[in-house]
Amino acid sequence: FTMAGSSTIDPEEVENEFEEGVDEIPDLDDEDPEVAEPDFAAESDVPEATTAAAADFSSAETVDDLSSESSEILTSLESAVDDVPANALSISASLTEDDIEAMLDLDQDLPDGVDADAIVASLPDDIIALLPQINYDFSSSASSTVIPNGINVLNSGVDLDPVAQAVDAPCEDVYNDAYDDVIADLQATRDEQLATVFANFERRSAAAEDRFNSRTETLNNSADEFAAEIEAIAEEFLLAAEGLDFAEEELRLMAFLVALEGRIELQSWYDAASTVISNARTTEETTIEERRDDRESTVNSNYQNSADQAREILVAGIAACHNQGSGS
Repeated sequence: FTMAGSSTIDPEEVENEFEEGVDEIPDLDDEDPEVAEPDFAAESDVPEATTAAAADFSSAETVDDLSSESSEILTSLESAVDDVPANALSISASLTEDDIEAMLDLDQDLPDGVDADAIVASLPDDIIALLPQINYDFSSSASSTVIPNGINVLNSGVDLDPVAQAVDAPCEDVYNDAYDDVIADLQATRDEQLATVFANFERRSAAAEDRFNSRTETLNNSADEFAAEIEAIAEEFLLAAEGLDFAEEELRLMAFLVALEGRIELQSWYDAASTVISNARTTEETTIEERRDDRESTVNSNYQNSADQAREILVAGIAACHNQGSGS
């Protein structure tokens, strides 16, 4: 039975129309991006000749006790004493174990007036060859996306012509109710997926920060280990100097030079490694942000596509309701 000016329709038919005509929002694909672990490793290298010389000077009591290699080193050091800047001799003359430790501490400044480059440039090649090295081989390398606004309201209504609005028939109610239900389901799926996207972003950001802190800790521990190795050799020359009057000035200078070059090498590697670690964090953060923006955009786009399909069915359905309601 149909009253004049109105139309009825089976709600189940309308539900099926929406179900068949509106795509479900696809499952969210948000796997964690791969993380490339940066290389900032290095090796401390104290030449064997240096270790042997330190042991030889430490065990000697007179110049006659020195090996021929150590005698040649002492001769080169005597030459270096005449050529190095005066402040290098001044500092080495009063050098202590605490001073050596401080020189190899990257958190402390070198003694006032020390021009490391000038001091090293004044040294003969054979002395430079005895100084410690930090060997490493790595290269350091160091967008926002506009996201479409999601639909944040339920059915905002369909603009109908005045005659259609006046009909206000059950047929329209069925379509409007079915549309509202579909949109509510789509929004629930969208919001759940967006919540997962942002939760993943927060988790990945925290993990990236943890990796940065862990790498920094590894770097600091390596720096401490290298410093301790170099410090031990420098102190061995210093202790040998205190027992050898004929070579005290030269061996004190050698202790100072070992610590100085060790600091230069440590600082160079540490700064380069810090850049690698920092760039790795920046790269990870950028990747994480781009992944979040891309997934957010995809979720909103998928939602909008399905919402548009639902609106097309609604508009067509209500138009059909009006045509039926105004029939003869």
